Amino acid sequence: MKVIDCFRDEFDFLSNFSQYPAAYDGVEYRSGEHAFAAAKTLDRDQRAAIALAHTAGAAKAAGRRVQLRPDWDRRVRFEAMREILASKFTAPALATRLTATGDLLLIEGNTWRDGTWGRWQRPGFLTATGGNELGWLLMRTRTRLRGLDPAVHWPRAALTGHREHLLAPDTHAWVRDELARIARKLCAEHATTVGCSGMATGADTWWAEAVEQADGMSLWAYRPFSGQSDRWSASQQDDHRRLLDAAARVVTVGTTAEKRFLFARNEILIGDADVVIAVRDRRITSGGTVAALAYNARRRPVITLDVITRRTSIDMGIGSDLPAS
Repeated sequence: MKVIDCFRDEFDFLSNFSQYPAAYDGVEYRSGEHAFAAAKTLDRDQRAAIALAHTAGAAKAAGRRVQLRPDWDRRVRFEAMREILASKFTAPALATRLTATGDLLLIEGNTWRDGTWGRWQRPGFLTATGGNELGWLLMRTRTRLRGLDPAVHWPRAALTGHREHLLAPDTHAWVRDELARIARKLCAEHATTVGCSGMATGADTWWAEAVEQADGMSLWAYRPFSGQSDRWSASQQDDHRRLLDAAARVVTVGTTAEKRFLFARNEILIGDADVVIAVRDRRITSGGTVAALAYNARRRPVITLDVITRRTSIDMGIGSDLPAS
């Protein structure tokens, strides 16, 4: 098992609808969903009414009718969820069940079209997409319960980088050598066991090859659409097929070459990772790599390979479980 992608059956304890108590703002509620619904308002009477709801579903419905507190959607809801999960998993039995999932990727797959807290499969897409904020916070909670630091414990590393024609030919060898070095270092010092690649030519392929060659790491391949390599050269297609065959997990987002599938690929590629590697020329100010870093990598440490200076640096990000303001 590589991924838990549905919080049901034996993994229903991960869901906020599971009947395990959780606290918010010093008050214990019947479930995480009760606590989250109550957190939406500052009105004490409305919170008390939510606490009396007989089911998590009823609590959720009541939460939709409250006087919404300021700044809820932008930031407060994520802060509240972090506090609620920390409270819920103070219960020893639940903490044990959560930590027993090790470093498995946790995704709140759903059918109710929630692309903020989980992922759902939109019409025309081949896989579920979305922010998976609940899964992210659960994994961060799990890491802390295991006595590890989420700032340096990085089970999965994703790369975003330029295609080879955007990189000067005399930099290619340096990038490939540096990616191989980084793969070994991540594995040895940060417990990284998975390398995630978007499977384009250039930096994506070089990273996939570095992961394939690193002891203790496996490749996860994220294709924006089937037929990704159809217009490439014969040798590039051969490399692509070989790497796909070697991948332990292959995710394909769409069926045709459309921007929406490229954007969604980047969202889940980076969303599944704990650290991001960026191969970039800082003189390039638009395009997929720039957008992926701007919109998807803000909370994650970013290891940058600067092809102009041929230096590698790391930016630890905003250092938070929460989305940037």
